[in-house]
Amino acid sequence: MKLPFPFFQRLLFCLLSAVLVWFAFPNFIDKTLTPSTAFLGWFALIPFFIALHETTSRQGAMLGWFFGFAQFGGVLYWIAFLEAAHYLSAPAWAALVFYLSLYFLLFGWAFRFLENKTGLKNWLAPCLWVALEYIRGSRPWGGFSWGELGYSQAPYPLVLTLTAWTGVYGLTFLMVWFNSQLAQWVIGYLEARDKVPAAGRRFRGMGLVAPLGVVALVLGSGAFAIQRTVVSKAGTVALLQPSIDQEVKWSKQNERATFDKLEHLVRLARAGKPDLVIWPETAAPAYLLWNRVDLDRVVAMVRGSRTYHLVGCLDALKKNREIHCYNAAVQFAPDGKPEGVYHKRHLVPFGEFVPFQKYLTFLGPVVGDLGSFDTGEKYQKFQARGFSYTPMICYEVIFPGDVYQAFQTGADALVNISNDAWYGRTASPYQHAMMAVVRAAEERKPLLRAANTGICLATDPFGRILCSSQLFAETQLTADVLVSPSLPATLYARWGNWFPRLCWAATLVLFLSGLFKKRNPPSIPSSIMENHAP
Repeated sequence: MKLPFPFFQRLLFCLLSAVLVWFAFPNFIDKTLTPSTAFLGWFALIPFFIALHETTSRQGAMLGWFFGFAQFGGVLYWIAFLEAAHYLSAPAWAALVFYLSLYFLLFGWAFRFLENKTGLKNWLAPCLWVALEYIRGSRPWGGFSWGELGYSQAPYPLVLTLTAWTGVYGLTFLMVWFNSQLAQWVIGYLEARDKVPAAGRRFRGMGLVAPLGVVALVLGSGAFAIQRTVVSKAGTVALLQPSIDQEVKWSKQNERATFDKLEHLVRLARAGKPDLVIWPETAAPAYLLWNRVDLDRVVAMVRGSRTYHLVGCLDALKKNREIHCYNAAVQFAPDGKPEGVYHKRHLVPFGEFVPFQKYLTFLGPVVGDLGSFDTGEKYQKFQARGFSYTPMICYEVIFPGDVYQAFQTGADALVNISNDAWYGRTASPYQHAMMAVVRAAEERKPLLRAANTGICLATDPFGRILCSSQLFAETQLTADVLVSPSLPATLYARWGNWFPRLCWAATLVLFLSGLFKKRNPPSIPSSIMENHAP
């Protein structure tokens, strides 16, 4: 293969990279928490970076957009199958994927622009990549960090230890840097294949020493950190998975059957003598604290189990003569008294609220079927026997900054309650659970996750999964809460998203320096040089 190569071939390389990224995550074929192909994330971007080689900024933008659309189109395929969105699921998928691909359009353009202006190769790609991912996942500019490359490595606790220093962004940085280094090595090898003697080609293998050495160092330091850290049992939890179909979840006729299921699971959980029983998001399908009949039944379950319960439900408050509704979690003491309420703070657009709803009346009944909740005011810390925890509801757990703020309460554990029934038997529940696992590793705190249809799971402070449930199984899991009291707060827990901000600052400096620097003359492809050699 000669470089440069036709634009159509570059598009095929971008498509190959996108397909490799699909399989680094739980996907439409391998729907598990630990896909056997997760390691592909370390090599998936090599074709993409080869495709960007010796292109103009405009071509880089086109290639970046094509790669982004193909990548997100596959990773987020499940959006096109959302039954709750009716006939709008496919257009919603297309609109979101198109929007997300614009970040890679910007990446392709900026990467080629800055590479030409500054001549940098080694750190430019990961720095720019992370800066854009940070914007994509942060409010108010972005707010959707799903599909970030670092999350694909949730099955590997050794590399997750890096997130305790930099958050998931540092892991993404390392993976993009590794991919770009290997791509440079491949490009150099192909360009010199017909010119350099065999001995010289063998010597070029030295270019792999740095990327392989850095990854080996991260793995080694991760193994050392895990081995030298002593964890102890702080308590036991029961995670309820009632597996209630979304189509009947809010049916008044099915309400009694729902509570019968939950009561059965609570009785099963009682045998394990848990210190906390965790119900999924909106497990009690009612404004619980305002519904005397349902509240009395929940109180009876709590008293019968003689332990603490965190119950997902709805809540309402009256403020200034207006009723405000919330997606909530209520902690009940062993005597059945409500001890505290957490109101979800990061709502799902077009799921729990509709932005600019008054301008979207043309969507008709679809908008009316969606939620209209208000935003909670603060994060909470609840105390169970032996440990404290901070609750996060569903979507909130995908945002590292939100979980960082929640842990400013000083809690010992992260509790995530969710209802992923919307997504059926797609890869979405597995992708969601993997993101929650990374949050635990960032903070070095145990994760306790209860989901209506799954995936329920528990991890240790390093993100190692202790137990997990099958999707759509009616079950309950008993898990130990493993903590490390002697473990100091991680750098990420103290400083939050310092690393992506540093990448953003570095990118801004590069842009400013590039704007005031003379453009380098365009490089002459090696094939032209050969044809016109004297």
